[in-house]
Amino acid sequence: MTFDRHLPLDERILRIDHIQARRYSKLVGVAAEIATEGILRHLRACDRMDVNPDTSAVREIIDDAINGRRVFAETTEQTQAA
Repeated sequence: MTFDRHLPLDERILRIDHIQARRYSKLVGVAAEIATEGILRHLRACDRMDVNPDTSAVREIIDDAINGRRVFAETTEQTQAA
């Protein structure tokens, strides 16, 4: 299941949870970059596993971005951690 891949990221987040979409839209600078990268990774992983995106995961990604933490799971291409 592709979760509306053709939509802009803002719209995709809005379809997951309107509260998180509002929080995401208020981010600027580095926090916005961290959240964007984390959410995109989450959405790609959900697409690969054919599951719906998780609201709590998006909330945690945004929380971490606000606090300046860049936390990602390991991938086969590369490993990134905080």
